[in-house]
Amino acid sequence: MNKTLWKLQNAGERLWLLANMTAQQAAALEIEGRGIAVVADETRKIANRIQELVERALFEEEEIQPDTVRDIAFYLNILALNSAIESSRIGWRGKPTVVCVEDIRILANEISLLIDGNDSKHETMIPLPKDCLTSVKQGEFMLLHMAGVYAAEPLANIKEICIDAERAGNRLKIRGMELPLIDSLSMLGKPNEASCYVVLHTPWAKQNKTYAVTANVSCLFFSPIGKPISAPPGAPLAGYIREYWESENDIPFLFMDWPKMV
Repeated sequence: MNKTLWKLQNAGERLWLLANMTAQQAAALEIEGRGIAVVADETRKIANRIQELVERALFEEEEIQPDTVRDIAFYLNILALNSAIESSRIGWRGKPTVVCVEDIRILANEISLLIDGNDSKHETMIPLPKDCLTSVKQGEFMLLHMAGVYAAEPLANIKEICIDAERAGNRLKIRGMELPLIDSLSMLGKPNEASCYVVLHTPWAKQNKTYAVTANVSCLFFSPIGKPISAPPGAPLAGYIREYWESENDIPFLFMDWPKMV
């Protein structure tokens, strides 16, 4: 067995154990843990998928495609973020899942590095420098990356992150929900960029609605950075920005008024 296959198999075994630990935590939470139980089940499926890839490579000499491994790493990051969202909703009872979430994210990055090494072109997460993190008093946020534009969304507004979904026209069907689709990538001129769907609820809308936004998920961070300023006229999607933050590491964070984009 070559070194890459051994590391991939080891990551799959660790992932399977994490899935079981997460499932036990979800069971202890009873009804409140249903969302975390879904994450645990999907994590277990990925662990089985990794084992299947390794077995085919060993016994059938089937080459493992780099894109397949990158997809696995990306999906693991999405699952970790979904678990973070669910833990945040539950409050202090969801704190035990935080350790598993962090371990899943570490494994995702390890799996990605097996294929890409230190090539940042394929980095599945875009970490923020530590000096950009501020206190949690103002809340938790998720950074959405859309064709070079960063949109910061309060974690409380995000309901679900989905990679595979049925799309019909300008609407999206996710787990029985039919949602208005905001194709932000098309608006930015890059409709073919790889992305996932972020399902969010906007409390500032006139009518409470749930939307699906196309975007990549970069990372989770705490509290907005810097001070809100008026968006410059030439800023991407300037007409849809409700707040504009200048960060300490020169990345402008946009707080979008999603209902205006529909």
